[in-house]
Amino acid sequence: MRNGNRCGDFHIRKKVTVITDEVMLVLVLNKTEQLDELLIEWSNADIKAATVLDSVGMAQQLSDVEDTRIISTLRPFLVSDHAENKIIFTIVHAEDVNRARQIVRDVVGDLSEPNAGILFALPVLFTEGVRF
Repeated sequence: MRNGNRCGDFHIRKKVTVITDEVMLVLVLNKTEQLDELLIEWSNADIKAATVLDSVGMAQQLSDVEDTRIISTLRPFLVSDHAENKIIFTIVHAEDVNRARQIVRDVVGDLSEPNAGILFALPVLFTEGVRF
């Protein structure tokens, strides 16, 4: 046990005080051609900071592996048309989450469609160096 945490079940003995009302939005964007438009629209909505990372999905990565466990006839169903995607992180005030989500929908489209992307949010316990 280290610092009151147990790794296996994520039990935390210490209470953490949440001192912000910010939320981190994380978007895995498969339609990378829409990245610039998304960032411009967020900027127009006063979401002024985001970090963009290059990434590759698990299925895409495994498609490059010569392995008999991945049958070549199944590969087209497992691998998207996108060789890479982008991960965009941004921290917004809680009251701005729905607006940011709507912009994603307006620019990217329906995320429930195959190969569109994944959007999720995480509560932020604290921030340092972030300016809103």
